[in-house]
Amino acid sequence: MSRRVGQNGERVAALLYQLRGYRVLGRGVRTPFAEVDLVCRRGDSLVLVEVKRRRSAVRGTAIGALHPRQAERLARAAVYLGGRYRWVRRTRIDLVAIDGVRVRVVRNAVDRDECLPPSMRGWA
Repeated sequence: MSRRVGQNGERVAALLYQLRGYRVLGRGVRTPFAEVDLVCRRGDSLVLVEVKRRRSAVRGTAIGALHPRQAERLARAAVYLGGRYRWVRRTRIDLVAIDGVRVRVVRNAVDRDECLPPSMRGWA
């Protein structure tokens, strides 16, 4: 049941980004560091999107569900994916938080350089 709820949330997020002019390059993209819910492109920007969905507030809000360890893994995935495409000039990590029917997009939800060790900062 929760897997289906998550997949529905990812479909909503993908549609939202497409309506905003992004091209969805992949869903459930696996890297050595993390699985990324959505990888999108607009121009020379690569956007990794983490989707969190909660049907009720019993387990907390969706926006609070992105933990520091997961943010670090996503930051590493951003460096990895950014290096795979020659066209990438900027990368960012967004969070799409879905609580019931409320959808919020948090741009730059993860400060990539803050999560990475100094040797990896500034890449891609």
